[in-house]
Parts: sequence; C-alpha cells; structure tokens
Amino acid sequence: MKLKNLHWVIFFLILIIGLYLRFYGVESAQKFGWDQARDAWKVRDIIKYGFVLNGPRTGVGHFHLGPLWYYLLVPFYYLTNLDPMGANYLNILVNILNFLAIFWVTLKIFNKNTALFVTFIYVTSKYLIEINRTPWNVSLVPGISILIFYGIYQVVLKSNYRWIFIISFLTGLFFHAHFSVIFLPLIIILSFILAKDKKKTLFYSLASLPLFFIWLIPNIIYDLQTKYNNLNLFTNFFKDYLIRGFHLRFFIYRLYDAFIQFQTILSLPKVGRFIVLIIPAIYFIFLLFEKNKNKKILGYLISLWFVVPAFGYSFYGGSTSEYYMLMNSVLVIYIVIYIQNRLIQLRFRPLFFLLVIFWASFTYFQTKDLWVKDDTDGLKKQKEEVRQRIRENNKINFNEGDIQAYLWQILVEDKKK
Repeated sequence: MKLKNLHWVIFFLILIIGLYLRFYGVESAQKFGWDQARDAWKVRDIIKYGFVLNGPRTGVGHFHLGPLWYYLLVPFYYLTNLDPMGANYLNILVNILNFLAIFWVTLKIFNKNTALFVTFIYVTSKYLIEINRTPWNVSLVPGISILIFYGIYQVVLKSNYRWIFIISFLTGLFFHAHFSVIFLPLIIILSFILAKDKKKTLFYSLASLPLFFIWLIPNIIYDLQTKYNNLNLFTNFFKDYLIRGFHLRFFIYRLYDAFIQFQTILSLPKVGRFIVLIIPAIYFIFLLFEKNKNKKILGYLISLWFVVPAFGYSFYGGSTSEYYMLMNSVLVIYIVIYIQNRLIQLRFRPLFFLLVIFWASFTYFQTKDLWVKDDTDGLKKQKEEVRQRIRENNKINFNEGDIQAYLWQILVEDKKK
C-alpha cells in the first residue's frame, strides 16, 4: 500500500471506532422517544396509504419541516417489516456519510493530519456520540452543514462560483433537517460579501434559486390544502416568540445559546453561564492579529456561523436546546484546532506534551463509559414490554409519541412479526 493513502486507512479505523461507540448494541442501549415514535407512525402511513407532504414539527414555532426524513426511512422500515429498528439502520448510514463529509472537507481545507485529528475528536466526543446515536431528522445536520460551509469556502477563497448551485441545493435540503436553516441565508449573504467577483456571485445565486425552492414543493402543496399551514404557524411564531427591538442585555444573555456547542462537545465544567465564551474570545483575539489573509478570511467565514445565530436568538423569547446549534459542531473543533496551532507556534516544548496529555485524557474520559454497552434498556426492552402486554391482553391505545403504542399496532393490528 502506498504511503500517500495511509490517511484513508487511519480514517477507516477512526470510522470503525466511531460506529462502535455509537451503534454497537444500539437496540439494547437506545430508547425510542417521542420523535422516533412519530416518525414510525408517519412511515407506516406512507407505506400503507400513500404520500405525506409535511415533515416533523419544530420545537420552535411548531411549524413543519420538509418530509424527506420520512421517505429516507421508508425502505428501511419496509425491509424490516415495519420494525422501528429500521430507523437505526438508516441512522448508521447517515453517520457514515457525516464522517466522510467531515473528513473530506477538512482534508480539502486544511491537510491530512488536521482532517484525521478533527474527525477523531468528532467521533470520540461523548455528547456527539449520544446525539448521533438518536435516529431522527437532526442526524442530517452535521454533514449538510459542513458541506455548505465548504461550498462557501470554495466561492469566497477559491472563486469557484459553480459551488453556489450546490449551496442552494443543500440549503433547501437543510429545510428538511432542522429549523436552524433560517440562519443560513444571512450567513451565506454575509459570506459572499468577500467574493471577488460580485456580479458573477449575484448571477449564480439568482440562477440557483430553483434548486433551493424545489425542496419546498411538498410543504407548499400541503399549505395550499389546509388552513392550518406553515404560513399561519410562522405568522403566529412572529407574534408569540419574537421580541420587538434589539436589547443589549438580552443579547448578552443569549450569547450562551449561540456558543453552547463549545460546552457540550468539549465537556467544559458548568461553573458559569458564560464560560463557553472564553474559547471564542481567544479565537477572535488571535484572528485580530492574524497576518495570513486567507486564514483571516476563513476565520471570518467560521465566525458568521456563531455571530448570526447570536443576533438571531437575541430576538427570540422562547426556550432553546443545545442541539439547535448542532450545525456548528465541526466548526467548534476547527476553532479549537486553530487556537492549538497558534499556541504550538510559540515553540514552548512543555506545551506540546501538555496538549498530548490533554487530548489523551479527553478521549479517555469521553469514551470510558461507552466501550461496554448497557443492555438493560433501549428499544429491545420496549419491545419486550409490549409483548408482555400482548400476552396479558392489555391493549395500548394510539399515542403519536409512544413507540409502544406503535409496536402494539404493528404486532396486533397489522399482524407483523
């Protein structure tokens, strides 16, 4: 084997580690919650009765995303005879594609060593392991996000304007993954400000819009058929959740939400709400004194993915969750790597050994409880409980968010085995 391909061999080993930590014994270790039960019912409807036009309902504003996730699940549910375990098989495939996208993009932007290091940190972060293990539409977010970022990088730093078509296509696709897509148009516009050929950028952007809007067709058709449509829900969202005007104190309060992935991915101690801002602050200071123009532009492009949501959330009065910023998960690691490289340039030899000790400790504490799987819970136990209810003739009534109600339906009513 040629030495130049060694990085792909190492990546394959990292991939195996990532898949083992996430999915070995997943049926015994991972419960199915409300979202997974809803998905199961929707996929059953598609297989038995026909098309579904609206996708998962968002936690923010309660409007509907696109239905792509349901259709991706269909072949897996069909081949498993409507067994919800099919969702885990799709999730394994999506995670493999995410790992490939993260490694490939990092390899193209940086180098082989950085690509391997970033991918390794991604696959061994306990938070990312646990959230990646959950089979839901959010699983699509990391891979789509990093590909959109790479497209922006190609346009701004490489003047490859054909990537605008891919960016539009992927942004429309993102509409089927998570509501945080609302931040992308502004991120893209502010990124394209630095494009060298503004006229070409504008022309390609306008020409690419059909590739974005094609992803909205199912929801548009649904909206035309019902008065309880996304347009009305979106209008109510503006009335119920958006704050009128910009308030500096509330903006500072909401900064935590935009940068929360630093705490979740790096497992920072919870000793203060704004401790997550320390690393971004160091990053911005380093960027201020960065002499390499391309690195400075790259830093600007990365920063937009945090700054835009920070301002966006400052107008939102509802609750949030950490996965609302999962779109930034890989960029968090990019920032940490950049800071690390700047520190290494100081040529302080003990620092290098401290970094080795830090990352070795990080990997150990992140994964130490995940090598041996807990087989006392998960979908397997949920199935056993339903079978016991069936033996006792103890019926489980329909509940959209209860996987046991779905299992009762397919085992008793649909006569599936």
